[in-house]
Amino acid sequence: MSPVSRRNPATPAASRPVNRLDGIFDGLFGNGLEPAAPTRSWPPSAMWEDDDFFHVEVDLPGVSEEDVNMTVSEDMLFICVERKAAEGRRYAHDGRWYGRLERALALPAAVDADGAAASLTNGVLCVDLPKRPESKPRKITLKMD
Repeated sequence: MSPVSRRNPATPAASRPVNRLDGIFDGLFGNGLEPAAPTRSWPPSAMWEDDDFFHVEVDLPGVSEEDVNMTVSEDMLFICVERKAAEGRRYAHDGRWYGRLERALALPAAVDADGAAASLTNGVLCVDLPKRPESKPRKITLKMD
């Protein structure tokens, strides 16, 4: 019978052989010595602008409007989201995130916070932030002599 060798998490990463399957399984199920810790990161998001607005979209499946809080201050958008776990369930596996997540997004120019509008439709938060008139691009006309 051959001896069973287990990977020692205390061994420096540089001295361990690279095994991508180990990394995948360790990420999903832990390394056998300790339970896998759920990772919490900001949900996928996008920000773009047109001549009049900054637009922000954030994927927030399973989040209700009451669980989203947003503020705008000068050139920053602050978004706070809390997703609560369903009560009374005993999961065999649950890879969804729960808890409170906060994010501050720097806007490229100052916005008019009074004109901001947001909606949560089909799990996507859409925020439209109008640009202040002084930050909008202006066309310069060339005068001929």
